[in-house]
Amino acid sequence: MSAAPHRVGLAGSLFRALVAALALVLLAPGTAAATVSVTPDATDKVAGGVYGMAHSGGRTFIGGEFTGVGGKPRSHVAAIKADGKVDELFDPGANGRVLAVAASEDGSVIFLGGRFTQAGGAPRAQLAAVDAVTGEALANWRADTTGTYPDVASLAVKGNRLYVGGRFTGIDGTTRKRLVALDTATGDVVPTFRPAPNGNVREVVVSPDGSTVYAGGAFSILGGQARAAAGSVDAATGTATAFAPSGDGGNAVTIGLSPDGRRFFYGTENNTLFAYDPAVSNDPVWSIKTSGNTQAIAVSDDEMWIGGHFSQIVTGKIPRPFIASLDPVDGSVNDWNPDCVGGKSGVWALVLEGTHLHAGGLFTGFGTVKQRGYARFSEVV
Repeated sequence: MSAAPHRVGLAGSLFRALVAALALVLLAPGTAAATVSVTPDATDKVAGGVYGMAHSGGRTFIGGEFTGVGGKPRSHVAAIKADGKVDELFDPGANGRVLAVAASEDGSVIFLGGRFTQAGGAPRAQLAAVDAVTGEALANWRADTTGTYPDVASLAVKGNRLYVGGRFTGIDGTTRKRLVALDTATGDVVPTFRPAPNGNVREVVVSPDGSTVYAGGAFSILGGQARAAAGSVDAATGTATAFAPSGDGGNAVTIGLSPDGRRFFYGTENNTLFAYDPAVSNDPVWSIKTSGNTQAIAVSDDEMWIGGHFSQIVTGKIPRPFIASLDPVDGSVNDWNPDCVGGKSGVWALVLEGTHLHAGGLFTGFGTVKQRGYARFSEVV
């Protein structure tokens, strides 16, 4: 179900016009020094595409639509060690594409979401919990999703809760739809969390303190209130917060949150990236246009990276194939440009871990460096 367009008043329109005008000045290529190298580390290559990632316990867990990593057979799921090589022990396998990956806070369990009917050697429909060492499905953890399109698109863990977003219309034997909280230990639905979005959820992010859940997708109602494409709900009840982001960007493709939880970002189907301060205003702090969708966001204290299938930042006409670095304060474009090449849909997943930026997608390399499917960029020293 598509989200209804969000209509704004004259004041809101004038505000956005001013933001756009300022952006033409602010979005000239920056002179900030890169924090990560433009050349990826030497890591194993992926025979296919990567759509979801999580980092835990010194390993990067990847999910997607691939048949091998580093020459080793791997069906849609794998783990890459700190040395860049595939983990030979972790091999859960899935019989369909994996779109989302998350790790329990203690690192002992890896959660997988996507469109499959088997994972970790056991029947599991679109959602599975597997042992982080062996990849075997947890015997007593099962929360299958159902529906005409039962896909799980996004997973987020906070404490003992796993937040699940997607297109499903049933989960764990219930009729809960599209955005649900599960107990990480049992897979049982948390009964008090009822956001009830009326359209698909593409991505879920939780605030650092665990009190607020942000969602983006194709809905027009979230938590009982009108929320076009993006919004937030109380983590305990699923009731909408006061944050009602304005904007005419269409459905959300991806969302992101700053490490302190103060700034919210979302990219839309009409190639617009918005930034908000939810505690201050429903109007965007800044917005920029790209030549294709932004499909992934990763944010540090003073830098943000975006990935997608764009070739340039249209606002400012700055070439940036598939991946770019921005200043989260004003949206200005930093000088970092690894020159991602290959494929048409580019970068689908970004994870920031310590001094490393991990990227996954359908690319084949960066500049003259061949690096298919997965890349890790290390801090410049």
